[in-house]
Amino acid sequence: MKVHTGEDWFWYQMGPQERDKARDLIHFSHWPQCEKWFENNHHINFLRVDTTEAENEAVFGSIVYDQGLNEEKDHTVFHFYITRKYFFTINFDFSILEGIKGKQVVQQMKRANNAIEGFLILLGELMNAYLIGVDKFEVRLRELRWQIKDDNSKSILNRVHLLRHELMIWKNLILSAKKLEMALKETFLPQNEGKKDYQRTHLKIDRGFTYISEFEGELNNLLHSEEVITSHRGNEIVKALTIFTTLFTPITALGALWGMNFSVMPELNWKYGYLFSLFLIFSSTILIYLYLKKKGWTGDMLQERKRKNSRKRHRQ
Repeated sequence: MKVHTGEDWFWYQMGPQERDKARDLIHFSHWPQCEKWFENNHHINFLRVDTTEAENEAVFGSIVYDQGLNEEKDHTVFHFYITRKYFFTINFDFSILEGIKGKQVVQQMKRANNAIEGFLILLGELMNAYLIGVDKFEVRLRELRWQIKDDNSKSILNRVHLLRHELMIWKNLILSAKKLEMALKETFLPQNEGKKDYQRTHLKIDRGFTYISEFEGELNNLLHSEEVITSHRGNEIVKALTIFTTLFTPITALGALWGMNFSVMPELNWKYGYLFSLFLIFSSTILIYLYLKKKGWTGDMLQERKRKNSRKRHRQ
C-alpha cells in the first residue's frame, strides 16, 4: 500500500490483494451500504453516495477505467472510497494509462486542499488519457474519410462499423467519469464550487463528450452515405438485369416456340424460315431497345459509361 499525503488529507493507493486494509478505512456508518459492494468482486460499474451524516459524506464504488476493443472481458476495474479527509483506491494502475506519468500526477495532487480535490485531479488525469485515445481515433477516422472517397467496397463499410464500436467504448469510459464527477458534485460541491481542479475536470469531461458527439454524427453520415451508395448500386444491378432480360425476351420466346416437337409446324417447311426467324428476333430486339431508350430507362447507364470513358481519357 502506498500512502500519498496532501495538506490535510491522504490517498491510500492499494493493490488488488489489499482489500482487508481498505475495509478498515471505511467509516462504520457507511459500512452497511459498502458491505455488498466491498465483498463482491464481480461489480463492474457501481456508484453509491452516502450523505446521511453532515461533514461525513462519502462516495464509493467501482469503475471500468480501461477497456479493450476486441473482448468485453478485456477490461480493468478500480474501486474507490472518497471522503473529505481521505480516499482510497484499489487496483488503480497508472502504467496502463497512455501519456500519464504517475509521479507527476502525485506531485500535482499535493497542492489540493482536501481529498475531494485530490481525487478530482486524479479523475482529470484519467480524462487526459481518454482524450489521447480519442485523438488517435480521430486520426483513423480522418484516414477513413478520405479513403471512402475513392473506395466504397465492403471492407470500408466494415471499417465504419469497427470505428463506431470503438467510439462507443470511448463514450462509455467518459460517461463513467461523468457519472463519478456528478456524484462528487452532488455530495461535496458546497465547499468545492468554483475550485480550479473541479472546473478543469468538468471541462475535460465536457470536451470529451463534445468530441464524441461530433464523431458520432460524422460516422452516421459516412454510414448513411455507404448505405445510399450500396442501395444505388443494387438498383443499378437490378436495372441492368431487367434490361438484359427484356432485350432477350424475343429470342427466348421465339426459341421456345420453334423448339417444340409437334409433328405439324408449318414454319419448318418454309424456304426462308430461318432468315425470317433471325429477322424477327433482331427486329423485335431492336424495337424493344428503342422503346426503352425513348422512355429513358437506359440513359443513366449509358451516361455513366460515357463519364467513365471521359475520365479515363482525361487521366491519359
